[in-house]
Amino acid sequence: MSRQSLFRVEEDVKFGVVARCMDAEVADEFEDFLSERNYVLFNTKFEENDVLFYFGLASSQDRVKLLIQRFQAEAGDD
Repeated sequence: MSRQSLFRVEEDVKFGVVARCMDAEVADEFEDFLSERNYVLFNTKFEENDVLFYFGLASSQDRVKLLIQRFQAEAGDD
């Protein structure tokens, strides 16, 4: 299973773009990718089986999807 299939990107009226990751280990790697290699601002929320990444009202679904694609490419999950 590719890492990209573990993500769902949605838009929330109150919080903006939200990426849901359904694997805690992949979410940890994605968090490192965002903060250490790309300097992207985000907030996280941990749920029972998922990790939510909040990118805010100023972000777009397309840009977040591109970040996930870059994450997948760097991990070699093409």
